[in-house]
Amino acid sequence: MRKFTVSSTLILLILAILSTTTFQVSALTPHEEIEALRKNIRYTEDIDTEIFNRLEAAVLKKYTDVEKEGWYMSVMVKLVGLGALDGSLENTLDPEGTVTKAMFIKMLVRAIYGPDGLNNITPTFDHWAARDVEKAILTNLLSRGEITVDNLSEPITRVEMAKIIVRAYRKLELHPLTAEECEHLIDKIGDYSTMNKVQKESALIAYGAGIISGYTNGNFGPYDLANRAQASAFIIRVLDKNERAKVEFPPVEPPREPMILKYDDPDRPMAIEGDTFIKPDGTSVVLKVGPSGVLGEGQGCATEIGRRDRGGIIQEGDLGTDEGVMGQPYLVCKKTGEGHYIREWHLIAESQGDEAFKKYGHTEEGTTYGPWLVYLHGSWSWTGPL
Repeated sequence: MRKFTVSSTLILLILAILSTTTFQVSALTPHEEIEALRKNIRYTEDIDTEIFNRLEAAVLKKYTDVEKEGWYMSVMVKLVGLGALDGSLENTLDPEGTVTKAMFIKMLVRAIYGPDGLNNITPTFDHWAARDVEKAILTNLLSRGEITVDNLSEPITRVEMAKIIVRAYRKLELHPLTAEECEHLIDKIGDYSTMNKVQKESALIAYGAGIISGYTNGNFGPYDLANRAQASAFIIRVLDKNERAKVEFPPVEPPREPMILKYDDPDRPMAIEGDTFIKPDGTSVVLKVGPSGVLGEGQGCATEIGRRDRGGIIQEGDLGTDEGVMGQPYLVCKKTGEGHYIREWHLIAESQGDEAFKKYGHTEEGTTYGPWLVYLHGSWSWTGPL
């Protein structure tokens, strides 16, 4: 009889503890559950299956206008988890609602940088999204004056979002696609011709990366207004490759092996790292990628001069026609004999300028650094090709 009494007491105690614990867990409101989960979420990778299921359950309880089967649930739930998306005072997420420029910038900035990313940001105007706009400017997602207090409340179009999204994609992606790599997709975008040059590039890359898909009729809809569900999808697809649409690309040929390239062979291929390049004076160099990330940097050779591309035999100043250098002039330094496309020269100038400042800071007038930098009038000046 004594054993039965002890066992009954223990059972009652355990039931009481379980009951209390269950009550405490169930006592969390959907809002409190979301806030609790957000504390452990910084990146989309933090949202595993368990966290997602809890977030989704809380979102479905809190917001009255979303459905579990909605195509937008995956992306909107993740954006809620990142603290980048909140509903209205009426407890709605409004997936079909129009997105303003202010809303989109806030969602994008907070999805990338988190709530703490706005610390120490001082806006230049008064608006609820002013700090988000300033953060976007400081991180080159926006150029200053592109979005102002005067147009923040205007709806944002799909192509306007594409331009900003592609900037974020280029910043975050290790090997971002180029417009040239996506040219085979032009025929798949029915309204491609209605866009200007900048819009076409943004649309191509966003489409090719699987971030912004076209409509079922094949159109991109550049001037259509985007809704909150679409904006959520575009932002999450920048951050989470698993959410991106599948886009077909032609098979990539394996890279060739390094070889000997002669300056007077017009049919030589474009140089790659490891090639041995024979210069006009008979000397040779094994081509390497330099500190600025440019092939042949500091090696005193112009590997493109005299090579045949789709535009003919390349001479100084000619525009490139190959992938990655399309439309860029090829410039040769007369002092060193080194040649690069203009974007490569920009990379070298920026990198060496940073190196010079780190080494010498503000120094004596006329101080030089390498063959192309000189300190003049209080700053480092580039004297090489540009």
